Amino acid sequence: MKTSIKTKRIVTLTLLSGALLWSSASFAHCDSLDGPVIEDARTALNKKSLTPVLKWIGPDDEKNLTMAFNSTLEVRSLDPKARELADKYFFETLVRLHRATEGAPFTGLKPAGSASAAAKAADKALAEGNVDALAKKLGEKVTSYVVEQFQKTERDANAESVADGREFVDNYVRYVHSIEEIHNIVAGAHSEH
Repeated sequence: MKTSIKTKRIVTLTLLSGALLWSSASFAHCDSLDGPVIEDARTALNKKSLTPVLKWIGPDDEKNLTMAFNSTLEVRSLDPKARELADKYFFETLVRLHRATEGAPFTGLKPAGSASAAAKAADKALAEGNVDALAKKLGEKVTSYVVEQFQKTERDANAESVADGREFVDNYVRYVHSIEEIHNIVAGAHSEH
C-alpha cells in the first residue's frame, strides 16, 4: 500500500513538472486568438505600449516587433477594416517571433477556442492561483497510463510465439520510451521546450 501511494506521488510530481515544461510545445496555444499572447497583444494595442508583449519575444526581436507595432498603430486609425488587418498583422508578427524563440514554426493564427483542454486547464490553474486540482487530475491520468503500459508489457514478457514476442516488444518500447520521456522532462533534458 505504501509503495502505491509513494508511486502515485512521484508520478504526480513528475507530471506536474512535465506539464509546466511541455506547455509551449505540446499544448501550443500561443497562436490561438484567445490565448495569452494575443490577449497581451490586445492590451498592448489598447494601451499603445509594447511593454505587455515584450516578455513573449527575445531581445533580438524587439526592433522587428517595434516596427510592426508602430505600423499597426498608424494604420489601425484609418478605418475599421484597416484596424482589423493591422491588428492581425501585429498578432501574426508577435506570434511568429514568439514561436521562433521556442524553436517552433509559425503555422498561422488559430481560432479562439482551439487551445487544448490541457492548455486551458493550465491557464485556469494560473488564473485561480491554485494548481492542486490540475496536478491531481494529471497525476491520475499519468498513473493510469503508466500502469496500463506496464500491465500490457508484463503480460507478454514471457511470450513464446514470434507474434506474441513482437507484441511484447511493441508494448515494451512504448512503455520504456514513455517512462524515459517523463523522466527526461522532469530532469530537464528537454530544456528547449
